Amino acid sequence: MISALLERYATSLPGGAFIIDAQGTVTARGAGEQLSGLVQVLKEIGEDGICFYVQDSARLVQSILATEAAGLQCCVLNRQSPSSEIAAILERLGTAALVTDAQGTFPAKKIVQIDDLIHDAASRRGSVKSVHFKPGTIVILTTGTTGIPKAAQYTWQRLLGRIPSRDAVQGKRWLLAYPLNHFAGVQVLLTALRDRSTLVIPEARDFRTIIDTLIKHRVDSVSGTPTFWRMLVGRVTDEQAERLEIEQITLGGEASTADLLERLRTRFPSAAITQVYATTEAGTCFAVKDAMPGFPVSFLDRPVGNVELKIIDGELYVRSSASMISYIDGSPAPEWIATGDLVERTDDRVIFRGRKSEIINVAGVKVHPLKVEEIILRVAGVSAVRVYSAANPITGHIVACDIELEEGADEDAVREMAQQACGAALSRYEQPRLLRIVERLERRNEKLVRRGSA
Repeated sequence: MISALLERYATSLPGGAFIIDAQGTVTARGAGEQLSGLVQVLKEIGEDGICFYVQDSARLVQSILATEAAGLQCCVLNRQSPSSEIAAILERLGTAALVTDAQGTFPAKKIVQIDDLIHDAASRRGSVKSVHFKPGTIVILTTGTTGIPKAAQYTWQRLLGRIPSRDAVQGKRWLLAYPLNHFAGVQVLLTALRDRSTLVIPEARDFRTIIDTLIKHRVDSVSGTPTFWRMLVGRVTDEQAERLEIEQITLGGEASTADLLERLRTRFPSAAITQVYATTEAGTCFAVKDAMPGFPVSFLDRPVGNVELKIIDGELYVRSSASMISYIDGSPAPEWIATGDLVERTDDRVIFRGRKSEIINVAGVKVHPLKVEEIILRVAGVSAVRVYSAANPITGHIVACDIELEEGADEDAVREMAQQACGAALSRYEQPRLLRIVERLERRNEKLVRRGSA
């Protein structure tokens, strides 16, 4: 399946740059030559499935391909997650083998360091004349930004089925902005394989490094969350923007706001902007390319590819033939998957209003954090904002918010402007009563972590 795509890549473009990172370039042929040794080693350490808790994305890509070729179940764990959370996930998955670059005790029958895996595989390189490839499966965890991650099982064929074959766009250079434990990160990997394109992996996650990587390696395609894009566009200077060669901007994972889409159009006027709606359980559902928030209301009246949509009590539901097989505990995917996303039908558009789990009840009035965040994000000097619920003895709860500033922004000025903007645009129940300036908002998979309250 996906290993066959690498074989096709290596045959048709053997010298094509498949992976570029700080260590150098791995060609399609080079990646293919490493595959057989990795398959043999992974078969020996993984009875049925293997979990990866690894920082090095280049090694992780090759290990994922080999796990699929070995017919094993693959699950990539978030390397940003603490070891205590990883231990709980491993207990739930019941996976016998863990490949990692971390030190510590984990509940796995066999723990292999990634350095040892690569070294052992390299020693067998060329020793195996042929390898019987059979497609494995993959378990993708939800991001866990609002609670304990859930685990969805997929076949690789289902994931590939939502990515069109586009020979005309082969040779693109995709920045791997998402980690590979994220559904969107897997989609970027599969897109690069199918289109015989390049994965460019930044050495670090700070935006100075990311911008330098985009320029140095002439990246033309980037997929990221609205949080990622807001941070990027706020840090790119005019001189850097002129040197960037971005042709494709893809957003997903969070609701996009009108002001962010306008900033992207202004900063990258020649780039195509695509908003992808996907969930871990339902897979990729649809894409919108008109650079407007939400999606056309016509999507509710007809199937969009193999996906159907409907709204029940303000929540978006999805039915898809390309959804997950089941949860890891064996419970099947429901026919209609409740996405947890609240939406509102307005004229010819359906607009996202936030997550159902994030509604704040202020004296009986329901407040959507996303609405408040949109107002504050328009304030000059604001880089990111998280609106959440804080306990109050009189109203039960009040609206609170944490603000991360752009570099050089004046804290007092931003605070005053944010309060004025909220006072002018929001009802008294929606206005933040607790406003804090923080050094950095917590992120996971380039999305703001939203669980918990003050």
